[in-house]
Amino acid sequence: MADATGTPTTNYSFKTLDGTDTAGYTSINSVITSIDTQLQDKAAKANMIVLYQGAAAPSGWTNVDAAVVAAGGPASGTGYIWIRKN
Repeated sequence: MADATGTPTTNYSFKTLDGTDTAGYTSINSVITSIDTQLQDKAAKANMIVLYQGAAAPSGWTNVDAAVVAAGGPASGTGYIWIRKN
């Protein structure tokens, strides 16, 4: 079986199947998306702060880069920001 070529999931970029797969891709994609969401829910706890590669905080997170650095934390560096889970 070739690598999946469908849309990646939101949190962990699991590859889903595309519409040309005859193995019930809709049901399989629902399971893949559910796993992605559940992993994110278990891995990310409220108020945890992590270093994120990107210019803006993703949905459900707040950019706290300036506050972390002002409090004496390490500078995030080019292309990274500190974010806090809402």
